[in-house]
Amino acid sequence: MKIFSFGGGLGNQIFEYAFFLYMKNKYSNHKLYGFYNKNKLSEHNGLEITTWFDVKLPPSTSYASIIVVFFYLVKKLFGESKWIDTSNRECTNEFAIVFTAYKYTKNYIPSNPNWLEWKPLENILSEENNKYLFEIRTENSWFIHVRRGDYLSPKYKDLFVNCCTIDYYKEAVRRVNNIEKNPVFYCFSDDIDWAKENFKFKNIRFVNGNTGMNSPIDMYLMSQCKGAIIANSTFSYWAAYLGEIKTKVYYPKKWINSKFGIPDIFPDSWIGI
Repeated sequence: MKIFSFGGGLGNQIFEYAFFLYMKNKYSNHKLYGFYNKNKLSEHNGLEITTWFDVKLPPSTSYASIIVVFFYLVKKLFGESKWIDTSNRECTNEFAIVFTAYKYTKNYIPSNPNWLEWKPLENILSEENNKYLFEIRTENSWFIHVRRGDYLSPKYKDLFVNCCTIDYYKEAVRRVNNIEKNPVFYCFSDDIDWAKENFKFKNIRFVNGNTGMNSPIDMYLMSQCKGAIIANSTFSYWAAYLGEIKTKVYYPKKWINSKFGIPDIFPDSWIGI
């Protein structure tokens, strides 16, 4: 038996699903279950991956939930337990029973390019989003993603202060303009007013309106662009990774203020600034 604890926003859930698929393939003779942590999922928009992607998650049972709670309690009381793996980078104990499914590494991403596919969305897009989608697919489209929102909250501010700066975005745009013919920049952000005040680039359009439960539509539109300038966000990361094969992807080298440093998630072809 192996149980995978899911939490976080859509970007995190995709990393969690990738790790689950890795373990499912390696331990096909085990019974696999999911534990969907309501507290951690409620910080964003709940369990979103099944709404937007064609995936099959491990089933949840009361028995599995009791086991997860028990082993987390044991770890909290005694500090260590060989039955639980809580690492959020590489898995440190594949023989555990309970796993924090969030593994922030590219090493568990399946090599099959079709491992994660969007559900059909175009028939449910608004007229405005369909207009953006048409333009993105017909132009030399590059997305710029800016995440502020919860990154400015007391809980996360110290982790992200002075990361992914305006200078990063300006340098990335400069490089795109130097090598690309007639690029059109589509800016997506949870603080579009801030982006409009700070980004005065030529040929920039600001995509607004996809918020709350509809925010993954931004990820879908970004995934259809030809190139990417991403924020230090798993949401942004998957927008660049999925969909249209990107001409180039730029990411901020200063990803997070952490003793663990930059995560091992970037394909070799991506360019850090």
